[in-house]
Amino acid sequence: MSEASNVAEKKSVDTLSLVDRVYETLLDRIITGTIRYGDTISIKKVAAELSVSSMPVREAMKRLEFEGVVTIKPRSACRVRRPTRRMILEVYELREALEAFAITRRAGRIDTATLQRIQGIVDGMKRLSSETNADVREKMAIELDRRFHAEIIGLAGNEMLNTFSRQLSLHVNMTLMHEKTYHSLEKEWSEMHAEVLACLQADPLRAVQLLHEHFARAMLLWKENGSPE
Repeated sequence: MSEASNVAEKKSVDTLSLVDRVYETLLDRIITGTIRYGDTISIKKVAAELSVSSMPVREAMKRLEFEGVVTIKPRSACRVRRPTRRMILEVYELREALEAFAITRRAGRIDTATLQRIQGIVDGMKRLSSETNADVREKMAIELDRRFHAEIIGLAGNEMLNTFSRQLSLHVNMTLMHEKTYHSLEKEWSEMHAEVLACLQADPLRAVQLLHEHFARAMLLWKENGSPE
């Protein structure tokens, strides 16, 4: 291969990896709620913030558009699409099924380190009751909830499952659900997660049952408190 070809190939790989990094950054911000559904994102501002040219940001946006997450608008901007009621219901049906599978897949064989991580998350949930700032409390609750359910999915030990779950969270994240359910669930929220944890190792079938009850309660409150059409 000629020197010119080597340079061109290296440039292509470097550009691709840069697009990947921008894409992952945007994906993380949408999943965690830093970027909210309905927000308009400026390609130029993202490029300046990440110290890159507009090209990799634009390519990352095209990928998100292909996945149905954003709509690209004129003048170097795009809008994050709001999930429909049907999409939210379908995503939560899938999440419930995937987490139930993950628990039964690792039934009775969860390592100590994983249990300790989940315990740390649940302990953090319990401590939130002492946080007097409601905005801080809700923001921390969203992050802890996201981490808890990511750990549950991780029990399956299946990277394809982890990736698929992450894509589901890209379309419907924890922030969206907490906006409609957290204030109603706040008093029982940490207890619900603690009960699932308590049964994970000793009684996985009961853990799955509790998980189903948790999802059913959350979805009922989401419907009662208003939801997009």
